[in-house]
Amino acid sequence: MMIILIASTMTAFGQKDKNYRNAQSDLSTEQKAILKTKRMALHLDLNDSQMKQMMEVNKKWAIEREKKMAEFKAQNTEALSPTDKFNRMNSKLDSQLAFQKEVKKILNDDQYDLWKKSANKRTQRSPERRGPHHQKGEKPMKPRN
Repeated sequence: MMIILIASTMTAFGQKDKNYRNAQSDLSTEQKAILKTKRMALHLDLNDSQMKQMMEVNKKWAIEREKKMAEFKAQNTEALSPTDKFNRMNSKLDSQLAFQKEVKKILNDDQYDLWKKSANKRTQRSPERRGPHHQKGEKPMKPRN
């Protein structure tokens, strides 16, 4: 009886995690943009005009992201030269800066500050995602050169 209980608990947690990670994978690019805009509207208290503008920006960048992801999946990342890797990272950062500039034009100062704070929190990785070598008391790995 105990084995069945443990096995069912592990299965339930495993399914929940799998479904959570893949929740948006079945959605279209437009659906992802709509959900992102509505989350921003709730979090930043956007007015109707701002919401319409953000919808257009989010749709545009969602399409761009989908294209980049398709290119990324098509390439063999292990075979990339250091220059190619640099160009890819540089292009990604350029896109992020352009997106940020567009968002800044739409939001007021208070909304923009709140958006930046929440964006910074999203980009910080949780200890679980960083791996076991980042547990308390252990030094982080040195970056590769």
